[in-house]
Amino acid sequence: MVPEFGSVFGVVVVLFCLAYFTMASIPFLFVKLDVPEVWRLFRGLFGTYFLVITAAALVATVSFVTAGAMGFAAAMLLLAGAAMAARIPVTQRMDAHRSAWESGDAAALRHLRGIHWAGMLLNTAILATVAASLPYLFR
Repeated sequence: MVPEFGSVFGVVVVLFCLAYFTMASIPFLFVKLDVPEVWRLFRGLFGTYFLVITAAALVATVSFVTAGAMGFAAAMLLLAGAAMAARIPVTQRMDAHRSAWESGDAAALRHLRGIHWAGMLLNTAILATVAASLPYLFR
């Protein structure tokens, strides 16, 4: 079975967004997060990531519903809901660790780096899962 254009479009939008944020987060591994400009970019990347992934997953959900692929639609709706639910807690944790670092807590930057690594690994896992589901779209 050949999938409809909408289904392919939905997957491409999600894959592109996931791949972009995977690549955009790599440079932050090589810079110190205690530089104010770097911190603003880092915080902005995470805040924007959750909004863009939510929007992309909702677009994909609509495209899968119109194509009749309800399983894929449910998966994309789950991704959108997870991104929407995670945005505020993750960014609040980042802000709390930043404030702790500014107050003199030396371990706070290590915790920020941990959030960064966890975000990268989770994003890569989601990217791999969506990419691995592509063959099922063409059945």
